[in-house]
Amino acid sequence: MYKSIRIVVLLTVTVFLIGSCNDKKPQQRAGGAGRQQGPIPVDGFIVSERTISENIEVPGSLLPFEETQIRAEVAGRIVQLNINEGSEVNKGTILVKLFDKDLQAQLRKLEVQLKIKQKSEERSSELLKIQGISQQDYDLSALDVENLRADIESTQIAISKTEIRAPYAGLVGLRNVSLGA
Repeated sequence: MYKSIRIVVLLTVTVFLIGSCNDKKPQQRAGGAGRQQGPIPVDGFIVSERTISENIEVPGSLLPFEETQIRAEVAGRIVQLNINEGSEVNKGTILVKLFDKDLQAQLRKLEVQLKIKQKSEERSSELLKIQGISQQDYDLSALDVENLRADIESTQIAISKTEIRAPYAGLVGLRNVSLGA
């Protein structure tokens, strides 16, 4: 059955091919010549290589490799501002200084008290050697000296917290504070 279908298809294709190979002359169009005589008009363009634009503008955002929002550990008024937007800073550079005159005065007061307590402790030590005071009185004098040293260290830490330093080297971005804030 498939063989007979193949034969019919082959015969049909052959008849079609033979019929299309007729030697007929092209027919003329009614009302005029078949083809226009002379050159055919053509529009042409000379193409050359050149740069269209040097700059390419695309929308987007740039993000830094590292970014830190710097805030003070203590509240206070800004008395010194060393932030120039876009400038380079080294690690540890003081960027902002807060008011610390009261802490500085307290530190000087504690240092004077320490000198007095150290002299008192030295006298107590000499008296202890000759049994002029008890060991307890000397220990209290030595304890006062150590307490003052701890207070001085605590005040120095508070003073250091009034300085905001650059956590790493880099470029300063936008600042959102002003002197006196």
